[in-house]
Amino acid sequence: MTLTILPQRLGRFGLAGALSALLLSSCAEDPMGPENRFALIAFGQCSYDQALMLADQAIAKGNADNIERGLMLKAAILRDRGDLQAAEALYPEIDAAWQAAKEKPLSESRRLRDIQMFIDIAHAERHAKGLDPSCQGRPKPEFGGQ
Repeated sequence: MTLTILPQRLGRFGLAGALSALLLSSCAEDPMGPENRFALIAFGQCSYDQALMLADQAIAKGNADNIERGLMLKAAILRDRGDLQAAEALYPEIDAAWQAAKEKPLSESRRLRDIQMFIDIAHAERHAKGLDPSCQGRPKPEFGGQ
């Protein structure tokens, strides 16, 4: 199955759920942490405030990996919401958290790619649920609906 048809076949399960299952099946411990996982779900449902609150909780109480992912996720949420300055203000914290978690420097291209990955997951989840990917418009009708 190619990645391009994956969102169509997932139906109500959604891409975020599939990616979560894939990540969880490959390791014994949740690599994102529960707060980041729930933040990603809220982000995919256009619940920006709730997603930011959950990401902040992950950052406040997570281990080094959860903190790094929480900061990346928070930057993605802020970028998607249109607050580019706030997202970019997190970059030094993201770089430091990456260094603490991975013990190597973070390249700008990797940072942008990881942030974009969270945005892409949220947009795919919205598409799968019939929501406007930009969270600006009304939801699209269900397949076969009026």
